[in-house]
Amino acid sequence: MLIKWGLSLFIYLAFFVINLKIKFYNPVWYLWLLLIACVSIGIGLFIITKRRIKTENQLCRQTKPLSEFNLIVSTVFKNEGNTVVETLKHYLRYKSVPEIVFYDDNSDDGSFEVLKSVEATQKAHCTVKRLNRSEKILHPKGMGFEDLIKNHCGDYILILDADTIIEEEAVEKALNIMSENDLKVLHFTRRNDLSDDLANNIADTEELFSTVNKIVGIFPWYFNGSGFIISVDIAKKIVYDEYSPSDDSQISFFLRKNKIEVFDALSLFAHEKAPQTLRKLLKQHSSWTKGGIHHYLEKERFTIFPVAFISAYLISSILNPLQIYNLFFPLAFIFIFGVDFISNRVVAGRGILKSLKNSLFHTFGLFFKGIVLVPYHLVTFPFRRHTFWFSRTQY
Repeated sequence: MLIKWGLSLFIYLAFFVINLKIKFYNPVWYLWLLLIACVSIGIGLFIITKRRIKTENQLCRQTKPLSEFNLIVSTVFKNEGNTVVETLKHYLRYKSVPEIVFYDDNSDDGSFEVLKSVEATQKAHCTVKRLNRSEKILHPKGMGFEDLIKNHCGDYILILDADTIIEEEAVEKALNIMSENDLKVLHFTRRNDLSDDLANNIADTEELFSTVNKIVGIFPWYFNGSGFIISVDIAKKIVYDEYSPSDDSQISFFLRKNKIEVFDALSLFAHEKAPQTLRKLLKQHSSWTKGGIHHYLEKERFTIFPVAFISAYLISSILNPLQIYNLFFPLAFIFIFGVDFISNRVVAGRGILKSLKNSLFHTFGLFFKGIVLVPYHLVTFPFRRHTFWFSRTQY
């Protein structure tokens, strides 16, 4: 583990030093290349997203009602106030109410007591119980997952965050797609569209960006930890060890290792909240980045190396843009911006100006993450390995 950490730092520093030599080049063909890239990437992404949505509609040839699927809906919450109460009530309003299991991570804001009162009137469908934390370094969501597969029976599990809202028709369609096409894992496109502030617009663009990238085949290790359905037979095989700093990354690693396909549904949405200020959004993403990097260093052989390489490349390209191979920097910017814009326009249905604004903010934010957050958590890994703490998401 420490050897991987040392090699990652070596890759980062070596690339940074090598890139100090300046090689000038003719900017004319460079500008033509960027223009061609803009047009090609834009058209390509537009075609890919349109075709994917059309394909998803064709994958569901028949519609069995939700009542024919043995589904469990579950989340872990802590001090989520009325948010988690409304989430529970949303799923209880389904025409075909699934089994619902909510875990409370020792809330002290009264939300647990309110949910227990709801449970008292819905005992046939609803279970609300305290989460028994283990001694593992593991997000409480992972601990709830462990208890769920051990003590509850079903065929499919829908994993939520405390604020995740998915319409019954979308869940029903997702289960039909899984059943008809023998899929073991289906991920909804997470949407942070319950609020129209800047932070939520940036976060929503991030979620759209991640789904489109997975469809295109970029960043295959990326897996969002809520808004997905997994078959119980696969869920039972997932094991969290004593040190699992990122439950999302642990699931992703297991699925990739066992060659289990994740179907990312671009037309099926899981609506969630994001922090409403840029400071809290940055804090949230820093925590996610830390968990991912610590997971890669601890548990995966090679994933951390391309992460370190990309991060080093980004910062060195900014400091020395006249290297010939730094042409990839503006191409990367165009690609990210293109994914963001097409996602906002085609998938989210936003106007041109708002799509441009969201794309610009998210693209710069993503580069900030790669240039600042990744090297920070990479360098500090040995000193912060056991500093994880988990609490409620701040809205």
